[in-house]
Amino acid sequence: AKMEGGELVWFEHPAEGLTDTTWTEHVVTSGPDVGIQVVQGLKQYKHEVVVFAAEFFNERVSFYRVSTIDGALIAKRYIDTMDILSAYSVTYTDLNNDGIMELMVNNHETDDASNGIWVYEFPTDDWMTGAFKKHTIASGFKNKFSIAVPNMAPGFPYPFYPEVATEGQQAAHIVIAGDGDHTAHIMTPTDAANWQWDMDTIKEEKGTVGALAWDDLD
Repeated sequence: AKMEGGELVWFEHPAEGLTDTTWTEHVVTSGPDVGIQVVQGLKQYKHEVVVFAAEFFNERVSFYRVSTIDGALIAKRYIDTMDILSAYSVTYTDLNNDGIMELMVNNHETDDASNGIWVYEFPTDDWMTGAFKKHTIASGFKNKFSIAVPNMAPGFPYPFYPEVATEGQQAAHIVIAGDGDHTAHIMTPTDAANWQWDMDTIKEEKGTVGALAWDDLD
C-alpha cells in the first residue's frame, strides 16, 4: 500500500572537521525512500543536482531538482505513479549505447506477474512536462516459497560490460541480483535498439541473492 514517509536529506559537516561533532541535517523534501541516484552537471540544470528516486513505499518513480547553492528543492516530477508499484532501484545510464541517457528501474514484488525491469526514455524536449516512454526489458521473476517471510523479486539490476574495454562502446549486458527468486541472472542484448535482451541464469542459490559486484580480479 502507498504510504508517505521517506525524506531526501543532506548532511553538512561541521567546520571543525568530518568527525569532531554531529553533522547538520538538512531536509530537502518528503518522498524518496529506498533507491536514489544523484546526477550533477546536466547542461539544462546549472547549479543543480538531479536526484532520481525509486520510491518503494510511495510506489512511484520521480526526480527532484536540488540547488547546489543553498540545498533547497527547486522542482520535482513524478515519472510513473500508476504502474511501477513498489519501485526499488533507479539507474541513470545509456543502456543501449545510442548516445542518449535513459532510466533503468526495477520494482520489488511478491507477485510474480507484477514484477520486472523497465527502461524510461526521457522526453526530447522539457523533462518537466514532456512524456516519458516506457519499455519492459524483463518480467516474471519467480519468487521462491518461504513460510516465514514472503520473498520479493527482482533485486538490483546493474549495467555490465563483460570486457572492461567495451564500457560505453556497446549496449550493456545487465546482471541482476534476483533477491527473492534466489538467482543471479545475466541479460545479453539481442536487439538493444528495440529494447530486447535475453536472460540467462548465472547461478541459482539456496537463499536470497541481495547484491552483486564484479571486477577484473586477475
